[in-house]
Amino acid sequence: MGATFIPLQSNATLMKKQFILGLIGGICGILIAVYVILSAMSSDQTLSGVQTALFSSLGLMGAAIANKETRFAGWMLVFAAVFITLSVPIAGSLNLLFLYMPAVIILGIAGVLCFLEPEEIREEEPE
Repeated sequence: MGATFIPLQSNATLMKKQFILGLIGGICGILIAVYVILSAMSSDQTLSGVQTALFSSLGLMGAAIANKETRFAGWMLVFAAVFITLSVPIAGSLNLLFLYMPAVIILGIAGVLCFLEPEEIREEEPE
């Protein structure tokens, strides 16, 4: 008796690396933002946490469309990583940078992977 192999699905239905990394980075950013908001000692730290949560949700939205609109999702992921980094000086403490760094790095890598993927050429049907 021979072994039976299950054929692989097409690439269109598989989850891409950009989606998985964007999802991990967005969830990580939101969890860190909730931690910062709950443990904030000043209103500036709370504001930084809220901004991080908003930009992490932008990263989640970018991850959600990474399979269809790869370039646009890449821009969303890169902007999320950059603006999370820019929300650190608002709090007046660079200690938050170390908390936000995992989310920033993961979202940045996901964004770069979106730009490295070759763009699909779409042929429009004649009307």
